[in-house]
Amino acid sequence: VEREPELISSAGAAQDLLASIARWTDSRVMLLDQTAMIVATTEPEDAAYIGTRFEHPSFDQALRGETVTGVGQGLVIAEVAYVLLPLASPSNGILRLSYEVTDVRTQFSQLQGLVISGIALTIALALGIALALTTTITRPLQQLSERAHGIASGNYHERVTVRGKDEVGELARNFNQMAERLEEAEHARERQLAAIVHELARPLAGMRAAVETLQDGADSEREMRETLLGGVGEELMRLEKLVDTLQTLHRRAIRPIQLNRAEISIERVIRSSITNFEAMAARAGISLSAEIPDHLPKLRADEDRLIQVLTNLLDNAIKFTPRGGKVQTQVRADQDSLTVTVADTGVGITPDELPYVFQQFYSGDASRPPEKRGMGLGLAICRDIITAHQGQIWVESEAGRGARFTFSLPKQ
Repeated sequence: VEREPELISSAGAAQDLLASIARWTDSRVMLLDQTAMIVATTEPEDAAYIGTRFEHPSFDQALRGETVTGVGQGLVIAEVAYVLLPLASPSNGILRLSYEVTDVRTQFSQLQGLVISGIALTIALALGIALALTTTITRPLQQLSERAHGIASGNYHERVTVRGKDEVGELARNFNQMAERLEEAEHARERQLAAIVHELARPLAGMRAAVETLQDGADSEREMRETLLGGVGEELMRLEKLVDTLQTLHRRAIRPIQLNRAEISIERVIRSSITNFEAMAARAGISLSAEIPDHLPKLRADEDRLIQVLTNLLDNAIKFTPRGGKVQTQVRADQDSLTVTVADTGVGITPDELPYVFQQFYSGDASRPPEKRGMGLGLAICRDIITAHQGQIWVESEAGRGARFTFSLPKQ
């Protein structure tokens, strides 16, 4: 009698083995001994074949310990996909797992449907993302491009809509800020051109009136002639100041202010500047004075530039001081610097205006008459000149109580 394999010593043990395997797989499971006899099966329709031989061309290959796969004829089902697995040792038999091909094809079709559905969903998501990108990136960038062309054509009021806080939103905010600054700069340029025209027209009109009066016979009256010629001199000085300011503005646009430093006397600078305004102050009924201590140290500075600073400060002080008022220049020597102050008893500066007085093109309260506003360049140039000397300039004022413009220069 032939000896039974260890793992399939009884039909009950074999059936228990298949039952435990079946819990982990959906396949048909069959156990065969080393003679290809069917010992147990998980499928009721195959139970009639237990105890019979299952002829299979690859059975000997499996007995040699190889795993065999393929598609072939089943016991009941016409076509199956199978796997032959040798047990612990070839003498223990073969485990056969099989799937009905139609089940495999059905599962494959289902898997194919899932894959196609996944691809379709991916495409839909990609289209949705592309649409979102078009809305959040492409369109805002296109709007930015259109607005940039508008600004390049001179439409400085162009703005873009800011959406979100991402990089595109930040770009839109920066664009709007740039457009606002360009618009402000353009308005400032227009105001500046109007101020230049006005500043040129005033002295020219005054000199024309004086010349016409002299031509009409006023030159025969000495006092009248001197008054008219004095007025012409003042207007010429204003024109010289205007030309000097415009030249400085032009140089600033090309390069920073250049200084011609030399050892100078600040006393000479102050007295020279005051002398140029004595006649003007006298005609305006304004007291012009200087308080200069003795033995002031020398400075290494640009004398012409400092005269330009004092000329601007004195001209503004006289312009905004009413008849009977005072304009005084004071000098103080500290340990490391010289400090010069031009103080007046004029109309003063409001708190709202103080932060802007040294800003280029700021010409003061718009309610003031044009002759009191100027071009808004003088104090900005003063600031640049003093800064180029490594100094500081500032203003102290209250409306109705005059103003004190002060600058300090290092001794070395």
